[in-house]
Amino acid sequence: MKEDRVTRKQFAALILVSQLSPLLRLLPQTAVSFSGRAAWLSAVPALLPAALLRLGMESWRRYMRPGEGMGGLLLRWLGPVAGRAVLALYALWFLVYGGFILRSGAERLVSTIYPSSGQGMFAAVTIALCLVVALGPLRAAARTAVIMRTVLLAALGAVLILSVPNMDAKRLLPIGWREAASALPGALPLASVCGVGGCFVFLSGYAEEPKNARWFLGHILLLLALGGAICAAVVSVFGSALAATLTYPFFIMIRSISLGDLVPRIEAVVIAVWVGADFMLCSMLLRCAHEAIRAIFRLPDPDELPMTSLGGGRFLLWLEAAAVFAASLFFEKPPWELRLWSDRYIPLASDCVLYGGFLLLWLVTIPRRKKEKSKG
Repeated sequence: MKEDRVTRKQFAALILVSQLSPLLRLLPQTAVSFSGRAAWLSAVPALLPAALLRLGMESWRRYMRPGEGMGGLLLRWLGPVAGRAVLALYALWFLVYGGFILRSGAERLVSTIYPSSGQGMFAAVTIALCLVVALGPLRAAARTAVIMRTVLLAALGAVLILSVPNMDAKRLLPIGWREAASALPGALPLASVCGVGGCFVFLSGYAEEPKNARWFLGHILLLLALGGAICAAVVSVFGSALAATLTYPFFIMIRSISLGDLVPRIEAVVIAVWVGADFMLCSMLLRCAHEAIRAIFRLPDPDELPMTSLGGGRFLLWLEAAAVFAASLFFEKPPWELRLWSDRYIPLASDCVLYGGFLLLWLVTIPRRKKEKSKG
């Protein structure tokens, strides 16, 4: 067993920073389009599927051997044929999803800040940096995530506070029972955001054993509270009708802050939040894909080899990065079509793979879990 494993606090920070990527992409416009001005209440019903997913992940973890992640567990439980087929599907999804994150992040930068630049340059630079992180030890990325979490949350908190003078509480309250019920559909994008944390069960072998199953509750509550606050802030500034039609309402809200020369600096901070979250998620998707692939071929732990080594299957990380960049080319679409993929197709596919896939695997492996319990 490793003595220098990622602590649970670092692991939680890694998950949270990565989840900020879909959070800032989907909210508030997707939730508002579903729930109107009650979108900020959608964080409450979203807690149930998010908590169930995390509890499911914890139930998997209890059966993992020291240093083993989801890849090794599935290979043991499903057998060499079915196990490898399932792992190949998950690896493929991680690479495709990474390609989408790469392209959507580049499109967001180009459309808001650098309209005369090409998306390909940003995508190429980003994937190169992601590869560097993926080649390094996971504990280094986790330590960086702790710092990033503090900086990114402080930046988002400052933006929300500075936007208070432009808010109108009458656009949020009062909420009747009928409007409150409309918050249920708005929980779907928030549940999708929380679902991204399911990818990290493939990296569980690098993290220390938690003392109990409640270690994840705090970061889920923080993520949902942040999502609700973003929805409330944007709706109170623009109103639900306008917020649902704007492409990047959160960024536009920042430009409405009346603080003179401070606005460009605030915009730079928000861009850093966007880029940082996308960068961390894409890097971790590379590692998740590699964990699935190395279980298929029974490769050694990549963290046990030097960063520049290509042995032990580490050369596959280079191929995986190339596959992510190639997948990003598929998403080179007009802004309106890319937004459709962002708001509908990708979250739906993610929910099917993570919520649906894990539920199916949990049901299929019930006999195996009962057998292991009886042995224990």
